[in-house]
Formats: sequence, C-alpha cells, structure tokens
Amino acid sequence: METITNTKHSDFESTGPMFAVFSNDPLLNAENKLHCLEVLQQSLDLKDLMTNFATLAAKFIRPQSIRFQSAHGFFSLSQAKNNAFSKSFNLGAVAQMPRLGTITYQGDKPLTVNEDKVLTELHKLLLAPLKHALKFSELTSMVYKDYLTNIGNRAYYEATLQHAIEQSNRTHQGLALMILDINNFKPINDTYGHLKGDEILKAFAQVLTKSVRTSDMIFRIGGDEFAIILLPAERCSIMKVHQRLLQEIDKNSMLSDAQFSTSIGHSTWEIGMSATQLFEQADSVLYEQKSLLKK
Repeated sequence: METITNTKHSDFESTGPMFAVFSNDPLLNAENKLHCLEVLQQSLDLKDLMTNFATLAAKFIRPQSIRFQSAHGFFSLSQAKNNAFSKSFNLGAVAQMPRLGTITYQGDKPLTVNEDKVLTELHKLLLAPLKHALKFSELTSMVYKDYLTNIGNRAYYEATLQHAIEQSNRTHQGLALMILDINNFKPINDTYGHLKGDEILKAFAQVLTKSVRTSDMIFRIGGDEFAIILLPAERCSIMKVHQRLLQEIDKNSMLSDAQFSTSIGHSTWEIGMSATQLFEQADSVLYEQKSLLKK
C-alpha cells in the first residue's frame, strides 16, 4: 500500500479527499486482460488497432482524446470536448524492447491515480500487438510508396481514401480531398530534360509535405498529379493548406527558378459520397482551374 497526496493541477480544484489510499494490486482482472488481448489482436492495421485500444480504454477511464505518434504511424481520435489537460506515455523502451512511440491523452481534468494505473496496465497489453502493427505498417509503406518522390503512390491513395471515408462516417470527423496538377509540366521536361523534371516532382513533394499536418496524407497519383487527404478537416482546412503551399513554393529556389505553379481542385466529403464521387468533384474543380489558364 502507498499513500498519494492529491495536488492542485493548474486551475483544477480537487473534489476528493486530501489523501487517497490505494492498493498496488492490478486493477484489471484476468478476465479483463484476456478480453483486451483478444480485441487488440484482431487487426495488424495500426489505425484499427489504436481505434480498438481507444474503445477499450474508454471502458475504464473518462472520455479522453488520444493521439499516438511514431516513426511509422500516426493516430488521433478526439473523444473529449475540452482538452485542457494532457499526459504522455512513452511506449516500449523497456528491457530489450525499443521505444515504439508516444501516446498522449487529453481531457477536461487530469488523469486520476487509478486512471493512470489502468492505462499503464493497458499499455503493457498493447505493446506486443503495437510492435507487430508498426512493423506491418513499415513493410506496407514500402509497397505503397512512390519510387521517385518517396510519398504515397496511387494504390496507397485509393486504400487510404476509402479508409478515411469509413472513419469519417464512424466518427463524424470532417474529411477533405485536394487534387493538384503541375501547370505546364511538359514544357519543363522539354526545355530542361526529364532529369530536371524528376527534380521538380521531388521538390514539389517536399513542399507538399511541409504544407500539411502530420495527420494529413499526400500522394503522387500519376505523372505530375498529386493528392492530399485532410483528416480531420474543417471548412477552413483547405484554404489553410493552400496558403501554406503557396508560401512554401515561394521559398523553394528550384521551383521559383522554374516559374513553377500548380492548379488545385478540392472537395469535402458528405455522408453518402463514395471515394469516386469525392475524387470526381475535386477533379472537376481542378479542370475548371486548368481551363482558366488557357484563356
């Protein structure tokens, strides 16, 4: 047994007793742990795994927004309305296991001692499935990566967009799609050669990476055509990315020297829309932008 003193956290006033006494015994019984392991072993997909984990955690602690970040994956799920308090845990980095990533919880109040303890127990159950999911994500990214620009390829775009639609339908998070096309790319190839054209494509991919959040994803879906999936997205998300993109293009000397410009089409997902409809809507806006250049 040990005694923990409750302290004031920021502006949060404690409503419990001044001292709380609890046991060092596990808060999860054998049946709880078995059920958790069964749920966590259902999928190797990182997002599915973390969604299942968030569902499990919600059964034992108050609603919390959860964010996981690692070198091979990112996950974010907002479950709390007020995120005034946060606490992060490093997963792994014990014994011979390397650090797998960081998981952060945010809510309207600090985690209680028991909630902290429950999460520590849940993290131990998560480690093995998470290690396998991250390895699977690493191997999958090699298959889904564009060989030239090192961002997602067409196959990855199609799989990710479908997954994003399913997630938005389930969580009611906003979703937006941007389609980008390099203006006058053929003359660039004809004037400077294909090697220069490849350098332009790689530079543009780097600019796109700098222009989006870690939760957004970028893809090269063909030739000089790129796509951005914004999730979660609000009404102003597309405009913010567009503004950052223009700033990054101006700062890139290679693109500036080539008098680089891009046309952008965009669409916002609504309930009932398919991946094809979402793309066609964005592509239609892109076509209109390209048509204006010819006038």
